[in-house]
Amino acid sequence: MMQSTFLLALVLLGLVSAAPAPGLRPRWAHPGQQLNKRSFRVDRVKVGSSPPSAVTALVKAYSKYNIPMPDGLVKSHKALIEKKKKAKAKAAGASAGAVGGNSSAAAAAQSGNVTNTPEQGDLEFLAPITVGGQQMVMDFDTGSSDLWLFSTSLPANQQTGHTNFDPTKSQTFQKLKGNSFQITFGDGSNAAGNLVGTDTVNIGGATATKQAVELASDVSESFVTNTQSNGLVGLAFSSINAVKPQQQKTFFDTIQDDLALPVLAANLRHDANGFYEFGAIDQSAFKGNLTAVPVDNSNGFWQMTSAAFSIGNGKAQQNANASPAIADTGTTLMIVDDAVAEAYYGTVEGAAFDQQQGMFTFPCNSQLQDLNVALGDSHMATIPGSLINFSQADANTCLGGVQGNQGAGLQIYGDVMFKSQFVVFNIKDNTVSFAPHAN
Repeated sequence: MMQSTFLLALVLLGLVSAAPAPGLRPRWAHPGQQLNKRSFRVDRVKVGSSPPSAVTALVKAYSKYNIPMPDGLVKSHKALIEKKKKAKAKAAGASAGAVGGNSSAAAAAQSGNVTNTPEQGDLEFLAPITVGGQQMVMDFDTGSSDLWLFSTSLPANQQTGHTNFDPTKSQTFQKLKGNSFQITFGDGSNAAGNLVGTDTVNIGGATATKQAVELASDVSESFVTNTQSNGLVGLAFSSINAVKPQQQKTFFDTIQDDLALPVLAANLRHDANGFYEFGAIDQSAFKGNLTAVPVDNSNGFWQMTSAAFSIGNGKAQQNANASPAIADTGTTLMIVDDAVAEAYYGTVEGAAFDQQQGMFTFPCNSQLQDLNVALGDSHMATIPGSLINFSQADANTCLGGVQGNQGAGLQIYGDVMFKSQFVVFNIKDNTVSFAPHAN
């Protein structure tokens, strides 16, 4: 953990010498001064090489969207947690007296370019942001709409290992009296707090003043144990923001009118550099033309139709009673309708739904074909078989990056999909555009 944190700090410090990315409102600008509309980029750099856990990723996705979990998945996840606790206790005993946590990331100097780190083998894409002058390493999530932070309001045992926002050390924090938030997930985990306010938030050199920030006073163990991340930057639609009684805007919503284009481009690559970019579309980052797909945002998500699929070079098949799909950078795996998952793994020799694991598995030496899924009516996205071979359960058995949705009525296209596609979210046109990554 300390080695990973140290590497992240080195990367951030190394960016200080780089030319800052252009921001929307430089710190020297007078509040009333008119500035040209701008764009800014949040770069990501590979740091570390921890193996991913498909079990953890699937539990997180099911919990987030209230999808019932198979008994085998619950048991395998509990066993994994116990294994991690024992390993952590052993490591703590071996390094007694060492300073823990990831506060070194908070001490790194601010720069225009922001490192976005694929944590735990691409399990989530993290990036440092600055809130009230305090740097926080966060998870960018197009599947939620709250900017919530670990804070000094948490009990001491929940703060351990995290960078915790302290509103008393910010000169720009203003409390929104009477407001609170509570986000509850399907497995009962939650993040909640009675302190909501506005502050100056800087991401990659772009500054949003009076951005709503939600300070957690209670978080579940699943968040506490993930000491790489100190909260979420929600980038879905503001209609599902959890603040009550006065619902708040997302960062994307706040800055949209200041952007050269009202877009967020996600160029997330497997085990390689990539970026998020607000306000511009890098034409060199994708092949061919972008295909715009209409979005139904009535549920607050970047939701679209996905009613057909094919496997390898096979003919397109209609997915009868297809569930809508959402594009979610906060989900690691690709969760599809059960019929699609069953059809796909039906072509993989030795593949089966493992009752003990609670998910689809296959022999690690299997040759996996590509999966092609329709995004809207006019774009077919190809997910390479190499991305679907996600992680190992043991020496001979591997776990799939594509899993079924247990009949939940929603398909969740997470990072397994994003690692194959350049994706552009347009907040004014209500579209998501796709094209294959450039080589």
